[in-house]
Amino acid sequence: RVGICALSAVWTGSCHMDEKVFLRYIIRIPLLHTMANNLLCRAKITAKEVFLMSILLKNFAFSAKEFKSIKSVVAAALLIALHTVLAVFVSIQVTPTLRLSVSFLANCAIGYMFGPVMGFVCGGLGDLIQFVIKPTGPYFPGWTLSAALAGFIYGLFFYGCNMKVAESFDGDKKGILKFIDVKFLLRCILALTVDTLLVNVLLGTYWCSIMYGKGFAFYFSIRFAKNMIQLPINIILTYYVLGFVKYIDKKIYN
Repeated sequence: RVGICALSAVWTGSCHMDEKVFLRYIIRIPLLHTMANNLLCRAKITAKEVFLMSILLKNFAFSAKEFKSIKSVVAAALLIALHTVLAVFVSIQVTPTLRLSVSFLANCAIGYMFGPVMGFVCGGLGDLIQFVIKPTGPYFPGWTLSAALAGFIYGLFFYGCNMKVAESFDGDKKGILKFIDVKFLLRCILALTVDTLLVNVLLGTYWCSIMYGKGFAFYFSIRFAKNMIQLPINIILTYYVLGFVKYIDKKIYN
């Protein structure tokens, strides 16, 4: 309103100008018209960002409240135990810096069921328990941080998402193509790609260079090739395992 009065004083010599009149002046002046459109576009973008941020904060709040539920804590503890079993008995240690395992699926289930906050905590706890039961070298806190970040990423992408893949486990439908949930498959691709590149490749390579001292580039090529080969397999496993988790949850609680 102050800006309108200032401009009206310049143009008309009076501070009494209605907003509609002011808009007519803006339309006549190209520069002010462009500035007004830019401000409106920025306002729309800001509104979208605020809306997305509010959803993200709600997910964080709901995920933190999962710690208050005994059922959620017990289920998370069972999934941590499953993660430990998979990491200890269903994994192949190729080299001191390379390991093939499907234990990440338990962390995916925790992230899907309980969100990013519990996923972060359970991911770190799972790594600590795994090290206590079966240490593969000296303890390094960077690997615990990587495991916690992976659980956080899974919770960020999977918590509260709607999926139709669980319908593929019902026996009354036929045809594999009908069971593919494209939106959820894209979510799995994005989540696993972010986790692979950020946590496994970049952070994992950096931790190896610190621990074994052969330089970042030496480990990067090996870890990048291994993770890129394993990525499509991990995406498919995540897609169907989380669908099965939702199917079981639906059968138990509905």
